[in-house]
Amino acid sequence: MRSSLLDRFVVGIFFLVTLTLSAAEPGRLSLLFLGDNAGHRPAERFRILAPELKKRGIDLIYTDRLDDLNPATLKNYAGLVIYANQTKITPDQESALLDYVASGKGFVPLHCASYCFLNSPKYIELVGAQFRSHESGTFRTTLAETNHPILKGFRGFESWDETYLHTKHNPKDRTVLEYRIEGKLREPWTWTRTHGKGRVFYTAWGHDHRTWENPGFQNLVERGIRWACGGDPTVVPPFSDQTSMTPLAKDAPPFEYVPAKLPFYPGGTRWGTTAEPLTTMRNSVWKESRGHADWVAHQKFGYQGFGC
Repeated sequence: MRSSLLDRFVVGIFFLVTLTLSAAEPGRLSLLFLGDNAGHRPAERFRILAPELKKRGIDLIYTDRLDDLNPATLKNYAGLVIYANQTKITPDQESALLDYVASGKGFVPLHCASYCFLNSPKYIELVGAQFRSHESGTFRTTLAETNHPILKGFRGFESWDETYLHTKHNPKDRTVLEYRIEGKLREPWTWTRTHGKGRVFYTAWGHDHRTWENPGFQNLVERGIRWACGGDPTVVPPFSDQTSMTPLAKDAPPFEYVPAKLPFYPGGTRWGTTAEPLTTMRNSVWKESRGHADWVAHQKFGYQGFGC
């Protein structure tokens, strides 16, 4: 109980500071973040993500009140993020949410939001699918629509997470951006949808702090938010957690080979066993344009270079 009160206090202070900043900087995006007090600990996840997005000009305002799903409250925000397991929604709240998105606002359901409002088929259609089951593991997804604005400059990431499977898929106006591939399974993982004039961004990433603290997840969510709210996701810095190899120079001269007689020790044989010697080797004696050091070594020591 004491922890819950502390969470509400900290989130409340953050809320007041965010309102002040948003009023002072009209170019910022402001989104309502709907959580709850269930097992996914939305308030804790909010405190991880909100400061990072604030640096990027996006203000998240936390609430766990379903009563905030009303036209008067929602109109103050460019978008709505849901990370919760609220099981039921009233008809008035459902209408407010659907009308809000259809009017041109952004909707960003994350992870467990695909198992929210189980009494509303229209909500499930809006999200694009419903959570069915999961195991867990460390994995990375496969990018699909790499030309989509959200994925330009984004190369994916690896994290431990729940391996969501979905049901009740709604492929209408849906573009799958990422798949989780496991054997023959090709599970839609991150996607966009349109609803009226509005846009929807969903990703199944996000069970706990291991993903929420991952810079790749934060980068992806920022991209999704900006796109859903009608902005340009390509302003988000490129992201990759893998080092790319330097591409081969297109104007590099071909290798040159010179006569040689080098011993050859074939692999997989007894140590010391030799085969027919090699009769050519790569010439690493640089021409004048390639460098001076090897040229000096060649002149002074008759050095012919090694195939390196």
